[in-house]
Amino acid sequence: MNEEPHAHENLVAKPQPSREKDPETGSISSEESFDGSISSVVPSIIAETELPGDPPTSSPQSLRIYLLEPFILILLFAYNFSSTVLKNEVIYQSCTAGFGYPDSVCRLLGTKNATNETKRIEEQVQPYAANVTLAMRIVECFIPAFCGLFAGAWADRYGRKPLLMCSFVGYGLQYLISAAIAYGAMQTHGLVSPWWYVLSIVPLSCLGSSVTYSVAAVCFIGDVSVGKVRSYRMIAYELAIYVGLLLGSFGSGFAYEATDSYIVFSISAISIFTALFLMTILLPESLPIENRTLSTSPSGTSVVSLLKNLWKTCTKPREHKNRFILLTIMVVLLLTAFVSDGSNSVFYKFMRIKFHWTVKQFTEYETVSILVPAVAGSGGVLFIWSLRKCTKSAVLWLALVSLLSHFSSSLMKAFALVSWQIYVAIGLGVFKSLVNPMCRTMIINLLPADERGKVFALVGVLQALAPLISSTLYVAIYTRTLNSDPGIFNVFSASLFGIAIILLGMVWHKKARNQVYYEPVFK
Repeated sequence: MNEEPHAHENLVAKPQPSREKDPETGSISSEESFDGSISSVVPSIIAETELPGDPPTSSPQSLRIYLLEPFILILLFAYNFSSTVLKNEVIYQSCTAGFGYPDSVCRLLGTKNATNETKRIEEQVQPYAANVTLAMRIVECFIPAFCGLFAGAWADRYGRKPLLMCSFVGYGLQYLISAAIAYGAMQTHGLVSPWWYVLSIVPLSCLGSSVTYSVAAVCFIGDVSVGKVRSYRMIAYELAIYVGLLLGSFGSGFAYEATDSYIVFSISAISIFTALFLMTILLPESLPIENRTLSTSPSGTSVVSLLKNLWKTCTKPREHKNRFILLTIMVVLLLTAFVSDGSNSVFYKFMRIKFHWTVKQFTEYETVSILVPAVAGSGGVLFIWSLRKCTKSAVLWLALVSLLSHFSSSLMKAFALVSWQIYVAIGLGVFKSLVNPMCRTMIINLLPADERGKVFALVGVLQALAPLISSTLYVAIYTRTLNSDPGIFNVFSASLFGIAIILLGMVWHKKARNQVYYEPVFK
């Protein structure tokens, strides 16, 4: 996960709604109204937000389907609670075990008590720590990418809930192992190699990492929502991610200063396993049992056949230039994931070397950088509702505005000379949380239900593999510009966002040629 964990949110299994037929896609849908007093309000809201042809939703459905977002919030809280501390521990143990400097000297790295000598040591240690972080990213990405090929079949055959639980188990085990490594380092005054943290990623990777939780979560949403309601539910899902990251970042610096790294990791592990226990009891399965046996064929499940099937579905000719629009939006999603993964692999190190921030200062910045887009994301529901009253391209408008926020924020970070300018970059990036849910909504609206899973499967695999290239590239750029201009990687990020803006502009041009057909897709 990262600053933009939603860059890893991938749908692999196709939604398997039930009961009511959607005339737009020929699929079956199960979006239903709330229980109790809320049930009289929701039908009128849904009536205003459904795509043309969406069925009315009237059958009662348990309110427990809305527990998904709180569980995702807890997972992201636990992740971000330990994220910066883990990066700091890798640097500290690289200094002690990697280069043999005394514990008393390495403890001063990244603090307000840093001297010219410790600054020189940090410049020497950071490339080594960056390689450790890169190895962790490679392990975290390569294995889940392979698992992602089969995640759709597993979710369709066994349901969404088991897949979601697997991801929680993986993250919980990661932080348990990290806590043990950090405790050993504390007992030996840092003489535990930081390369041991690569071991903590193994169980997480084998259980799918962010690929599995995002597959299960977005499939769950696809199962229980229809029409334009999906865009609101996607925004709610995105908001849960940002609020979780916000709470984790806010508490992390204080907890680290008051305790130690192994306590921080332990709190993350306890939070995740508690959420896992509650999920087992409370969260319903969105995929009916009668649909599971029909969703996965026992044949054609080899890696090669799966890849061929995914590629064929994504590239086959479609009417009204749909193939071009579909592939273009997929590329935009991959570009945002590429930049997010690459930038986050070096951004903490950049802030330490450029502005000499402590862990607490960075987590305070991180809290604000998450809070602002989270507030904008929560307002995104009202924003998109307002846009739909005055434009036929509300979803596309929001995606473009979000990319412009990313672009301007990256440029400000690149040319920042003092700390407060980094906070200005947060303000410029106020709408950055909206591009992923809007692009996912457009893809879902473009495709029939029986093809959505295949298309998102390919996106999921490519997004899981993206950090193998992006982290390597960003680390290479950062280490080579460390002594001249360590923030140059932000310019590279801005250029990629600029390409994404141009691509969505091309989608807009294609859409303008057939506005009647595309109005339900982009509104």
